Amino acid sequence: MSHISHLNMGFIFKFLLIAIALSWIFSRLLQFFVKSKLKQFVDHANDLKREDDRRSKPTGANVNVDHIPKEYEQKRSKEIKGGDYIDYEEVKD
Repeated sequence: MSHISHLNMGFIFKFLLIAIALSWIFSRLLQFFVKSKLKQFVDHANDLKREDDRRSKPTGANVNVDHIPKEYEQKRSKEIKGGDYIDYEEVKD
């Protein structure tokens, strides 16, 4: 009887070891495929967004303002002069 239980324990140990190894391999493969599909989905969504942005942008919309011209700054500084300081008092309810 002890010989049979010894064989049974060896079988259970091998079975558990193989089951743990297979579940670990399966989880790694599943993780790899999920990441791969998620990356494909994100790339496809980004491509669609770029394509949509390109389509919705008018062809003559190439206006970029990088700086304010010096003439405008000089004209603006002549028009707006420093104001007077007005002292105020807070009113509490």
